[in-house]
Amino acid sequence: MRRKRFDILPLGIPVARMRLEMLACISLLAATATAFVGTIGFVGLIGPHIARMLVGEDQRYFIPVSAAAGAGILSIASTLSKAITPGVIYPIGIITALVGVPFFLSLVLSVRRETWR
Repeated sequence: MRRKRFDILPLGIPVARMRLEMLACISLLAATATAFVGTIGFVGLIGPHIARMLVGEDQRYFIPVSAAAGAGILSIASTLSKAITPGVIYPIGIITALVGVPFFLSLVLSVRRETWR
């Protein structure tokens, strides 16, 4: 769906309907993966987006940076979970959810605004 609307329209594909169907399908897949793996698996959804912002689409750099972004997010979340209250260790899943959900929502909403124009 990265192609422009005017590239797809001559093929007879209902673009608006296809986008809604794809959004529903992708949302269901992401929710299922997060439900099975937990909120730490949510990092697997955020890490690649951060990597794409940093290095773009070139797969030679994207895949290693994506792995490093995921590892960095979990390392920072682990450090924060231990540093918030001395003597208390909060679950990493809570930290990743508190930081990750607003980031992911802002990412989805910004992409949605650009896509639907």
